[in-house]
Amino acid sequence: MSVHDNIDRIIRNRVESRRFRIKDIDQLKTVDDVFNQYTIDALRELMNKHIVQEVYGPVAQGKEAKVIWAKASDGTDIALKIFYTSTAQFIRGRYKYLLGDPRFANARITNTRKLIEYWCKKEFSNLSDAYNAGVRVPKPITFNRNILVMEFISYEGYSGVPAPLIKDAPPKDPEIAYLTIIRYIERAFILGKIIHSDLSEFNIVNTGNELVIIDWGSAVKANHPNATEFLLRDIENVSRYFSKEFRLKVFDGKALLGALLRRYEIKGEVIGDREGWLLINGKRLIDDLT
Repeated sequence: MSVHDNIDRIIRNRVESRRFRIKDIDQLKTVDDVFNQYTIDALRELMNKHIVQEVYGPVAQGKEAKVIWAKASDGTDIALKIFYTSTAQFIRGRYKYLLGDPRFANARITNTRKLIEYWCKKEFSNLSDAYNAGVRVPKPITFNRNILVMEFISYEGYSGVPAPLIKDAPPKDPEIAYLTIIRYIERAFILGKIIHSDLSEFNIVNTGNELVIIDWGSAVKANHPNATEFLLRDIENVSRYFSKEFRLKVFDGKALLGALLRRYEIKGEVIGDREGWLLINGKRLIDDLT
């Protein structure tokens, strides 16, 4: 079976499994256990504000959250990322990303739900920073309690079907894909002052036309105490995937990190060229590496 046949099979299965709609918000408790009363109340507020019109059902889930396919009031697909409100593992693994983040220096985290609300707010803020920097991410819409509302990234032509990860749907041109992700890393760092901090083939999706970086909850600001460590890890994770999977020649991780750090400190004009590379004092990142 070819890679594309496998992708088509995955998509067909997903399409068939999503053909239902929640007609009554009170149904949610019986449909999925992520919908406790706290979450239902948060969703009801979003519906009363005409942000969410219809809820269909879950399309993805992880250790921290479940993603729900929904419709906005204008009929467009949207994604509801609903963070679980009681997960001990979630709490243990999240503090290092909140500590040192100046945006949450005065956060009063008194219980699990408060932590989840801060985490939801943090991911919305991170998405906004990356989106405004020109990184292709799900467009953030709003958040409420433990629900993050954002653009639904679908596989082309299939409403309500999430785009597959690149590990399941490899890019047709690996070299262009690799350089695209490196450009996004630079844009996030230089323009958005943000680092994804958990970047790999497990949170880059392929829509069939473009690559989109998802799951920005762990992202930190460029002045975070562990920023350099996280930036290098992102670079090395991405380079490892493209090198191992496609035998692609990739940049040396530490050399790329050094170039990014130097460019971050330059106070000159920053503009974008036709390919999306940043020009800092007239030079692109790849010019600094050759």
